[in-house]
Formats: sequence, C-alpha cells, structure tokens
Amino acid sequence: MDEKLNRKMDEQLASRVAELDAHNDETGDGKLDAADLKAQLNRIEAQLELQDEQNRSIMKNQRLRMLLTIIITVVLLVVLGLFWNHMDQAYKEVMTACTQVNELADTLQSSLDTLDPDELNNMMQDLPAITEQLKQLDVDSLNTVLQGLPTLMDNVNKLQQQVETITNTFSGISALFGK
Repeated sequence: MDEKLNRKMDEQLASRVAELDAHNDETGDGKLDAADLKAQLNRIEAQLELQDEQNRSIMKNQRLRMLLTIIITVVLLVVLGLFWNHMDQAYKEVMTACTQVNELADTLQSSLDTLDPDELNNMMQDLPAITEQLKQLDVDSLNTVLQGLPTLMDNVNKLQQQVETITNTFSGISALFGK
C-alpha cells in the first residue's frame, strides 16, 4: 500500500513538474532553457519595477495624507485657540458688566436708603406728571437745543474768561491806586 501511495505521489509530482515546465517555456520550443529563464527574469523584473512604482506612489499618498492630517489638526487647534480666546474675553466682559451693574445697584440702594420715605413717596407721585410733560416735548426742538448746547457752553466759557480778565484788570488797577 505504501508503494502504491509513493508511486501515486511520484506521478503527481512528475505531472506537476511537467505542467510547470510547460508553462515556463517562454520561447515555445518545448524545453526549459536559458532563454526561457531570461524571459522569466525580465518579466519578474518588470513586475518588481511596477510594484516598486506602486509602492512609491502608495508611500507618497500616505505621506501626503499624513501631512494633510497634521495641517488640518493644526488649523483646528488654531481655530479652537481663537475661539477659546474670544470666549474668555467675552466672559471677562460679561463679568465686568455684572460687577458694574452690582456697583450701580449698590449705589442706587444706598441712595434709596438715605432718602426719607416721605420724599421718595412724593417723588414717585410726581413721576406721572413729569412723564406727561416729557411726552409733550417737541423732540425736534429738543434735538435742536441739544445740538446748539456745545456752542452755547463754549460761548459761556469765553464770556467767563473775559469776565475774569476784566476782574483781574480792575483788581490790578485798584491795587495800584490803593497803594
């Protein structure tokens, strides 16, 4: 039985070798020779060159993807940093505004605490009348007056300076005659 099995395995091996020899015959002359080996070697070298080119392309694409991933990560980190900075500034501004509101509330409360309750009641009673008077104001006229106010204040300041100059002059004259 072992002999039969060995013979069968030898036949399979021989048929496999013959099949390989038949497929390895590059020149088509029916036998495996140096020309066939040279043709196989050329084919293998061409396949290796193609595979090398593909591997280089894959490596280039992987480097490009890695670089792109790093750039995107850096951009995202910068954007997040800017966002955090703006949020921090906004938070500080809100906290400052809250502090100012608290200070104003404290000031208002202390002012209200110093008022006499009867005075406060009288002011609250006068408030509707004041509101009605404000409603009757001509807004355009008020705006005209408010626009002219800086010029008026400049003129008042100039007059005050002139009065001071005249006063100083008279003071100087009276000081001369007074001695």
